[in-house]
Amino acid sequence: MWRRGRNSGPLGLLLLALAAPSAAFLGRGTLLEREGDIFGIYCDEFDRGTRVWHHREITREAVRRVIVDHFRTVPPAKGVYNHRDGMTLEEAYAEYFGTESSPKPFLSAVASLVDAAAEADAGFLGSDPRYHFGGERFSESQQILTGRWPRIVKAIQAGDYSAAIYMLGLSLSAIQDFYSYSNWVELGNEEFNPVVGISGLSLSDVADPQEGTCKDCSTDASGVGACPDNLLQDILDTGKLTSGYNDGDAVAGRRVEKPRGIAKCSHGGSRDKSRNTGARGGINKELPTACFSPHHQLHEKAAQQAIQATEYYLTLVRGAVGDDLFVRFLGLYPTPALVLVLDTTDSMDKELAALVHTASRLVQQHASATYPPAEYLFVPFNDPTYGPVTRSQRPDEIYQALTALRAVGGGDEAELSMSALRLALHHAPPHAHVFLFTDASVKDPELFDAVVGLAHAKSIKVTPVLTMPIDYGGISGRMLLPEIEEEENVTLSDAAANDIATAEGEMEGNAVSQRGGFGSISRSKRAARTARPRRQLRSFSKYAELAERTGSQVVESPGDRVEETARIVEGAAKQAVLWKDIGVTSPQRIKVPIDSLISSFEVSVTGRLSSAVLTSPSGSRFDLLARNNNAGQGYAVVAFTPYLARVRVDMTQRPNDVGEWTLQFNPSDESSVVISGRTPMDIMPTFYTPDTFGSHPSLQRVAGQPSRSSDTYLDVVITGVDTSNLRRVDRAYLKDSTGRELLNLDFPIKSPRRNTYLKFPSRNLQAGRFTVVVMGVDGSGRPFRRESGAQWDLVDSLLGFPLGREVWGSPGDNLKIPVVITNTNADNIAQSTYFISAYDALGSTVSLDQKRVTLGRDESVVLTVTMVMASSALPYTTNTLIVTAISNRGDTSHIQAHLSVVPKAFLADTTPPTCQVLSKTPCTGYLTPETCKQRYWQTDVRLWDARSGIFQVSTSPPSDIPVFASGTHELTVTYEALCCDPMVTVIAYDAAANLGVCNVDNGSLEVEPLLNTGEIAGIVVGAVVLLLLLILLVVGIVIRRRRTRTEDVTLRRRGPHNSDE
Repeated sequence: MWRRGRNSGPLGLLLLALAAPSAAFLGRGTLLEREGDIFGIYCDEFDRGTRVWHHREITREAVRRVIVDHFRTVPPAKGVYNHRDGMTLEEAYAEYFGTESSPKPFLSAVASLVDAAAEADAGFLGSDPRYHFGGERFSESQQILTGRWPRIVKAIQAGDYSAAIYMLGLSLSAIQDFYSYSNWVELGNEEFNPVVGISGLSLSDVADPQEGTCKDCSTDASGVGACPDNLLQDILDTGKLTSGYNDGDAVAGRRVEKPRGIAKCSHGGSRDKSRNTGARGGINKELPTACFSPHHQLHEKAAQQAIQATEYYLTLVRGAVGDDLFVRFLGLYPTPALVLVLDTTDSMDKELAALVHTASRLVQQHASATYPPAEYLFVPFNDPTYGPVTRSQRPDEIYQALTALRAVGGGDEAELSMSALRLALHHAPPHAHVFLFTDASVKDPELFDAVVGLAHAKSIKVTPVLTMPIDYGGISGRMLLPEIEEEENVTLSDAAANDIATAEGEMEGNAVSQRGGFGSISRSKRAARTARPRRQLRSFSKYAELAERTGSQVVESPGDRVEETARIVEGAAKQAVLWKDIGVTSPQRIKVPIDSLISSFEVSVTGRLSSAVLTSPSGSRFDLLARNNNAGQGYAVVAFTPYLARVRVDMTQRPNDVGEWTLQFNPSDESSVVISGRTPMDIMPTFYTPDTFGSHPSLQRVAGQPSRSSDTYLDVVITGVDTSNLRRVDRAYLKDSTGRELLNLDFPIKSPRRNTYLKFPSRNLQAGRFTVVVMGVDGSGRPFRRESGAQWDLVDSLLGFPLGREVWGSPGDNLKIPVVITNTNADNIAQSTYFISAYDALGSTVSLDQKRVTLGRDESVVLTVTMVMASSALPYTTNTLIVTAISNRGDTSHIQAHLSVVPKAFLADTTPPTCQVLSKTPCTGYLTPETCKQRYWQTDVRLWDARSGIFQVSTSPPSDIPVFASGTHELTVTYEALCCDPMVTVIAYDAAANLGVCNVDNGSLEVEPLLNTGEIAGIVVGAVVLLLLLILLVVGIVIRRRRTRTEDVTLRRRGPHNSDE
């Protein structure tokens, strides 16, 4: 049920008016292994062995081709790349980066690209034909694509890879839809259309709005089923483009009906009611089944051209940003980015010095590492300021930024740690590892949920490193102050004592313990002079919660051990979580399977420990509390303090210890343990909900947290499955942070799959946080275990941006952004109340028309976020909007939108570079395989751009481009090649990211037949003679067998007669 917000205005009515979305090619998941045809869209007689191309498969194949081309042309940092035909994405990745590297960031980027393409099928985007080349809206679809192009390129150049992935996914969806929605394939085109999505180019020969394009389908009066010959012959003869209309189409909230009185084509299929209006039937090629796609017989051909078009578009993106940015944008880098966020108030002088030393070591390590961290980011914060962001691929720039700082300022106890984290998370690439160094509690807790949402959206792990001004007994809040035998006492005021008492209540009931009670704390003069300034005591529990929810641990350090603690930022690599328990207070005995795919693993135990011992399968014992432990080969201490024991085991040096390792530890206070391994095999659990009511159903990714009342599927992706030779996958289950198993999920098929959809019974689960665990057996017959690092929260609300998660505006604009919230509480509760907040990543002015809403079960309301774009905002920078909703039960849902700053219309450069062929030497007479190698041809192409100037130029096939200054307005490019390559495409990008394409055609290579006419005739005659001889031979054998059988029957008849005689 929909309910309008107070200021929702026409938008609320629009939501009520809109019906089913419409798109072409389906997103993903229409045929599941256990569930089968979950949407009921395939014919009963459909052969399940038929290849079905969704957006997912089309995009993955195109990405594979582009990445393989990169691997072939750009040598790896180590070894060589040996390509084999038919290699999958994971196999190619392993061949290039090595079998020990995890492809998880890369596969995650590809999955996000696919999910964005599928998202274009839902909501307003799905129902708008302009986003899919539907309803003959070719020029408008082309305009949307070309308008989005510079935003994609600029987002990549700005390092906002998540925003670029989302926008690129939307564009790829439309480009792929062109081939399943339009009649391009039916017109006899054997190749993709290189004009689609290219600025400065338009689609010509489009059918006139008053021109008929289709006739009634002759095979089925209802318009459902195969309809192969319903395009008018005049359209086919003239080569005019058309596309189908759909009953659910709407533009800007107004329905777009199929024209009456004109024989226009429908999209078609059982869910398109327009199939019975005008010309019955349809022309879509989305699926290879007649029950959904009238032109199902052309599904494969349309998909192949969509793959070619996607590959071409990705190649253009690669050319626009360069190889280095392109591979980072797609997560093609084995080592995650390293992000340092540092409190620079006056009490943090030791931490600043420690990080300076750490950065110095990072510079040395960077020079010798094969794959050092992908990037380095540094964000300082003070009070009341935070930032700026220092971002570089060189750690020496981080070192310089650190050495230029001084620890000054502060005053009150809490600091702006969440503001700094919010800024860092926006700029950090996906799968980065963020380390926050502070000794202060959170001053801006209102941003906490936005920070968690940003970290979740980018799969970023946040490790808070806390140093305490006194002997601090843990983030749970217990303060253990040492006895002091000095002359001066520092007496707390009543207000300070009340602050501590208040903090005690905030710390989940943990007692505050101190010598002498709340009235006074004894402290020496010397301690007062040398320690950092006294701060009021506050709860630090938010840091622990942040670490737990993002898949990390909070690390505590005494002031004199900061240097040692800071070493945890060194040597970071992408690691899979093997085991994780948080909030442990009793003795533990953990048995962890270390399988044959793990090259090394780390054990990290935080909190006060009285004992901690790690035992290998061969019986070797490692005391984690012994600083100089020489217990065995391959064992190394990463960091050791009274609150942290972290060790690393190199399994390449201990091949006989593959198997079950045992960790025993006894915590003196609340503790946590995380065991992680370097391995190509990891898991990527992702939640999807079926979009069952749309005209083009698909599984849609849950953008935030899974909801309790909606049907949900858990897609368990196992990375490295193509190279790891797994024997079987046994099961998956959910567990809470203490290790308690919540729900078992059996795999429908035990043999390993790249991804498996499991029905997720969200309605039957109690609300709360959980992680996902997958268990099975590796290729050597040993058990494996993988656990998701980040936690999910089963929530009672669903948030969405009905107009899509892509937003743009100019400096000074007031943006009105609609947000929908739905009550999904599965309990028998009449109403639920939600507290809504909205923040951006850069601290802009953001407001909501309603901050508190009360909704009945399954009721929705449209809210409006108003965001003021700063007048000083630079064009083509990016931002992130985060909206959160906290229910009265306490769970939090969140969703993000990507914002782009674009120039004012009168200032924007939207004109692409143009070209002119100045000269071209001919290849006449040299266009056969025998002669083409005997002559080179050459062309000179003049490029010019009158506005922002030329930024980058490339050619396909590749060639050397003269060095030129960015912003050059005119440039001449000379291309030379053998006549075996008689065509070249020159691609020019201007500084505003406009794209210009110039094709130079020097003829077509004449491919001679392998055999001449006489040879072909001889083969045909010989084949006929051979066939006749075979026929005669078969006839002879049959006659002989019949004669033998007759003689045998005669003998049998005579035998008994003679005996009677």
